[in-house]
Amino acid sequence: MLDKKKKMVIYLEITMVSAVAFALSYVPLQLFHAAIDLSLGFIPIAILAVRRGIFPAMIAGAIWGVLAILTGKAEFLTILQVMMDYPVAFSFGGLVGIFSFQIKVKRKFIFWIILASFLGAFARWFWHFVAGFLFWGNYAPKSMNPFFYSLLVNGISCILNALILSVVLIFVVKKAKFLLSD
Repeated sequence: MLDKKKKMVIYLEITMVSAVAFALSYVPLQLFHAAIDLSLGFIPIAILAVRRGIFPAMIAGAIWGVLAILTGKAEFLTILQVMMDYPVAFSFGGLVGIFSFQIKVKRKFIFWIILASFLGAFARWFWHFVAGFLFWGNYAPKSMNPFFYSLLVNGISCILNALILSVVLIFVVKKAKFLLSD
């Protein structure tokens, strides 16, 4: 059981990570007319996931998504779409934390980082993919099926983000391990 001081530290970390993730979302890293999204905000969520586990990272991701909605940064078509694309998708990025123990133990940590990065990215971009073909299908090129367009765009985003995240997490574990400890 966590004492009150430790809980408060975790709550503060969740709040700070949410704010940093949201601030980093203003760094424009979009390719091909904003279709491919490179998400720097995913990095602090993943570091929190490795540091504290799945649930704090999922909460931070959900807060980040809500901040995007409340500040007008979210692209809004329907309520279901905006919920799926922001709080739900962003929170699922916290699944990077499933392998936090294996990453911290440091045995074959590169393997676990890559696996965790791809799992977290897949979990997040799965929701973007579903929202893509359900709600954004009208924006697909006329010659392309909306399902395959969403799969292509979100699949590329997923892979690129997982690769970036893998590199950053490997660097953190090798050079800035203090970010992962209490």
